[in-house]
Amino acid sequence: MRIAAIVLTYRPDVALLGRALAALRPQVERVIVVDNGGGWNAGATLAAPAAEGALELIQLERNLGVGAGHNRGIRRARELGFSHVLIMDHDSVPAPGMVRELAAALERLAAQGIATAAVGPRYVDRYTGIASSFVRLGRWKPRRADCDPAQRGQLVETDFVISSGALIPMAVLDAVGEMNEDFFIDHVDTEWIFRARARGYRSFGACDAVMEHGLGTDTIRVWLGRWRSVPLHSPQRHYYIFRNGVALSRMPHAPRRWIVNDLARLTMMALVYPLFAPDRLRRLRLMALGLWHGLRGKGGALQES
Repeated sequence: MRIAAIVLTYRPDVALLGRALAALRPQVERVIVVDNGGGWNAGATLAAPAAEGALELIQLERNLGVGAGHNRGIRRARELGFSHVLIMDHDSVPAPGMVRELAAALERLAAQGIATAAVGPRYVDRYTGIASSFVRLGRWKPRRADCDPAQRGQLVETDFVISSGALIPMAVLDAVGEMNEDFFIDHVDTEWIFRARARGYRSFGACDAVMEHGLGTDTIRVWLGRWRSVPLHSPQRHYYIFRNGVALSRMPHAPRRWIVNDLARLTMMALVYPLFAPDRLRRLRLMALGLWHGLRGKGGALQES
């Protein structure tokens, strides 16, 4: 198994990126950094590891979005003859042995004759120290699929594998196709997983594979039967969440249960954020615009007038 890691960067915290690359480089044969722009000096910052030959930098001409960035890295890994790609965000730090555990999980699944799209790790939020659960679709909302700490090597079948930390066989990418560049950001990983699922591939979480990942520190507290903290996205992100959620729900490979789950989520967001978050009118306008563009099939980067 030859694994290349694809690290997508956009205005990274340089110190945190250095930590991530230092943890990642011993675990894979090659690291391909795809820089999506943002005004930082990527070439100078990465010159030393690139000179050592373990890292390659692809600098895009502008921010082309998550899907395009991943696709550029995947194409380069394919050219170099790698059998698997590991997708990583620039702020995700793998624990020692994470890639080994993911690779072992894929080999076990292959030995059982299970066609697998991707395996992913558990992640620990760097701000709270809370370990994630894997996710399955519920009747109205996603439900947790927890790991048993007493069970070594446990694999949990999941309906979602987030892009960061996902180990994907190149043969599956050849069969399923590339990431959806029209989505730009949000639901890029979800759409690809559902497309793979429609072709008979399954996805799993590997409980013994762990990485540190940042979910962000900005939240707002709202009363929904009890006080809850919900993530505070930018108004532009709300545009993409609504647009791509609607667009994905209209695709033939979107599971009906996910459509119901996401409709409930978008409804909650449309009620909560315009009431409790700052920039209320702009958020509401961009949510409505995202809804309209999703229905019209418009993709790409948001062009605000």
